[in-house]
Amino acid sequence: MFHAARTALLALPVLALGLVPGAPALAQAQAPAVSVDQLKALRTACEADVKKLCAGIQPGGGRIVQCLKDHRQEVSPPCQASIGALVASQRTKQ
Repeated sequence: MFHAARTALLALPVLALGLVPGAPALAQAQAPAVSVDQLKALRTACEADVKKLCAGIQPGGGRIVQCLKDHRQEVSPPCQASIGALVASQRTKQ
């Protein structure tokens, strides 16, 4: 299960574009690459949320992303902040 949760965390940069208001427009454009440091910060901040909110969800096909979207009101403040920082950095790169 740990491997599945870790794999799911790779999808979080895409999640960031779907959870933050106004960000879906960025998903339509080709988003700049996410840095390794940004990905690590996102994983650190959101790993517990994925494990807690999406336990039992099979990774792949956007299922983890959808799970976190469905639970966006329950996503922890650190995860929300990390997602917000990622989206803000993507906006400045455009």
